[in-house]
Amino acid sequence: MICPQCRSARCSRSHRSGVIDFFGTLMGMRPWRCRVCDYRFYGWQVPVSFARYAHCPKCGNFDLQRIAHDRVDRGTLVFVKRFLGFPAYRCDPCRERFYSVRQTRRIVPSVFPPEQSENPTA
Repeated sequence: MICPQCRSARCSRSHRSGVIDFFGTLMGMRPWRCRVCDYRFYGWQVPVSFARYAHCPKCGNFDLQRIAHDRVDRGTLVFVKRFLGFPAYRCDPCRERFYSVRQTRRIVPSVFPPEQSENPTA
């Protein structure tokens, strides 16, 4: 997620508080907070253009690892997904394990180097 105010990629999910946040959740919007400028905003879990790819349902991470089917123990209809052979994935940052039939694509956000000051000390 990219902050709409400062364009930083250092954004994380914010806790829901209030009625507006809960109604937004019903529409699929999630509250986010930028760790650089502390700006709070709403957005989808992942960008719409990348929603067709497999991503973590908890944090939206696209950098997933394939795991064995027996490692996934929570979720809906786990036994059916194991029987049908759905691919099992693990998200490294939040350690969430899940099944997904979407195609995988590793999408890493662009990180710009910090701007250099005009008076370098050398």
